[in-house]
Amino acid sequence: MPTQTAGEAPPAAAPANRPAPRRRRSVQGRADARFGLLLATPALILVLGLVAWPALRTTLYSLQRVNLAGEESWAGLANFRTLFTDEQFLGSLTTTVLYAVGFLVVSTLLGLVFALLLNETFHGQWLARSLLIVPWACPWVMCGIIWKWFVDGEVGALNGALYEFGLIDSYAAPLSDNTGALVVAVLAGAWRQASFTGLLILAGLQTIPRELPEAVMVDGANLWQRFRHLTLPWLRPVIVVVVIINTIFGFMQFDTVWALTQGGPGDATSVLSIYLYQQLFVYTNTGLGSATAVVLGVIALVLGFVFVKLLYRSTAIAEAVE
Repeated sequence: MPTQTAGEAPPAAAPANRPAPRRRRSVQGRADARFGLLLATPALILVLGLVAWPALRTTLYSLQRVNLAGEESWAGLANFRTLFTDEQFLGSLTTTVLYAVGFLVVSTLLGLVFALLLNETFHGQWLARSLLIVPWACPWVMCGIIWKWFVDGEVGALNGALYEFGLIDSYAAPLSDNTGALVVAVLAGAWRQASFTGLLILAGLQTIPRELPEAVMVDGANLWQRFRHLTLPWLRPVIVVVVIINTIFGFMQFDTVWALTQGGPGDATSVLSIYLYQQLFVYTNTGLGSATAVVLGVIALVLGFVFVKLLYRSTAIAEAVE
């Protein structure tokens, strides 16, 4: 055995319970998790009651046949097979995709332009920013009614202006034409959504440090270079969120299109939400209507996951470049 010399301090004894701090942290972590779950329980119950349960019931109805008496019988995937062989449904699906793409592009670009303009300093800036909120405060149904009067063939201000400038030969209503009705429906919805988009992007622009644009200008970058290499990369997360929201709103749109055209002329503006409404409340076909709702929900869910994945991927690329 080693001997201890005079004046030499005895060796420190190794702690017998070294993992204790880690164990204490683990216990504290579980306690915090339980406390957080307790706080979130009311919100979870609300979400389950308002979202999860109706979604589950809709999915069950899509797999059943329900008659007027409320009697249910199992149908399996028969409703979905009927949907994807129905020409009206396929036409509505095509119209919905066209509408959603137009809605996304117009509302996003308009919102970006509004935000860039309102981010500049000029007289009356506060008034212009206040007016940006007005379309957003307008209900979707009201937007459809406003635009219906705006493009009316007899009293519409748009038709009158186009006729006075010689751009059209008569006061024909755009809503009587298949392409014109779809374009007007896109513009009506995008007009309101561009307001909300502009507010989100403007909030993102306000977070750009003032030193960055000044430094880029000192380096000799022009307006387009500043926008491409500074503003757009900075706004990437905001724009991805905007794209997600606008895409979902585009696919789920009902109020504005119904108030504007009710799916007409013919089925030119019959988006999937209108097809769903007709199946549920006009033809009382609960199974087919529920299957349509499931298809719409799956489309929105898949697109949401894709855009979120793109958001994380773009963020990872930006961090790697930096």
